[in-house]
Amino acid sequence: MKKYLAILLILTMALMCPTASAANGVVLEIRRGSGDSAHLTLGNLGNKEVNSVQLELTFGESYPNASFADEGGEGRYSRCKVGTSGSQTVITIYIDGATSMNRGGSAPLGTLTLGGGYTAPSSVRLTTLGHNLGEGGGAALESIPVENVSSGSSGGSSSYAVRVTGAEHGSITVKPARAEWGDTVTITVQPDTGFRLDQLTATASGRQLELKDKGNGTYTFTMPGSSVEVRGTFTASDPADLPFTDVAEGIWYENAVRYVYENKLMAGTGSDTFGPDLATSRGMIVTILYRMAGSPAVGACGFTDVAAGQYYTDAIAWAAEKGVVSGYGGGLFGPDDPITREQMTLILQGYARLSGKDVSARADLSAYTDAGEISGYAQESMSWARAVGLVNGTSETTLSPSGTATRAQAAVLFQGFCENVMAGT
Repeated sequence: MKKYLAILLILTMALMCPTASAANGVVLEIRRGSGDSAHLTLGNLGNKEVNSVQLELTFGESYPNASFADEGGEGRYSRCKVGTSGSQTVITIYIDGATSMNRGGSAPLGTLTLGGGYTAPSSVRLTTLGHNLGEGGGAALESIPVENVSSGSSGGSSSYAVRVTGAEHGSITVKPARAEWGDTVTITVQPDTGFRLDQLTATASGRQLELKDKGNGTYTFTMPGSSVEVRGTFTASDPADLPFTDVAEGIWYENAVRYVYENKLMAGTGSDTFGPDLATSRGMIVTILYRMAGSPAVGACGFTDVAAGQYYTDAIAWAAEKGVVSGYGGGLFGPDDPITREQMTLILQGYARLSGKDVSARADLSAYTDAGEISGYAQESMSWARAVGLVNGTSETTLSPSGTATRAQAAVLFQGFCENVMAGT
């Protein structure tokens, strides 16, 4: 109550003191949202210091339930007064802040909700005050024009930047990087191996925005009428004990097995076994990619050797539908066949392409004596996989394109695929 009284006292002084003014040229930008809401911004402020605002809007309809949500954060206080008389409504918004609201020539105020339909105000009057009440002169309340800004407007104030800071030990991306008020912005978080997200915030004008956790490292927020800073911090995660008795501590594939297990890409062959030396089948590889894609709903599988109800049935149907796999021909896929190194690169390249990743990188394979053994269909994918570091030679002079991969080798490959290919642009 004391804060509101202070606001009223300052604004009352403005009405009595010639140092208060509504600057010439100032406009009220109104950007319609959904339903009966609209975002209010003062525009054309130039470099004017604006610490306090009294905004009076007159409507030719009755809106007794109107309300106002201030855009500001700590150190900024607001009050909304609604007066109705017959079919007319006068809404007076008082805002007072410790610092200037002017952000590069405009001052985002907040969201006005009329509470029953929407009509544009018939008149708008404004008083602005600087920090020391010492700016300008003239009438306390002056009429200002209204500029209705559509969501598709290309004007300078129609969109605001979303900046990311503090992304050490992980990546934080936002989409889109500029957005209009009311748009949904998506944040994608990817911690580095051995780290987890500790804190994630989105702040606008000192006010922390509400983030909605959508799962799988994605969050969303509703864009306010000002720029937003997204900040995230990552902390080292305590490695949980793996349940597998056949994965020795410190062995070369331990971290990779932990990665695929914790990210639910590969499960054990039993309750306490991973089977690191077992061969990886074609059905296993496609199932891992299917899990990465979120296990979407699919139709019937068209391969005659893929029985219904198997752990890989939906995965193979999905991969064939999306063009990630094509099978051997003649309606056969060979789900239980050990996957070869060249087959694996072809499937991974297909998934990366499906996900919109750049798969144009190529490596020169001529130094490998068995490069001529690469099947024609896998020439491109083997060259790509070598270029992005997914496969190395089995010796200094051999690639072993027809060699098979163990589950331990597959775990290492998928960790590299997720972190180096899928996490990239």
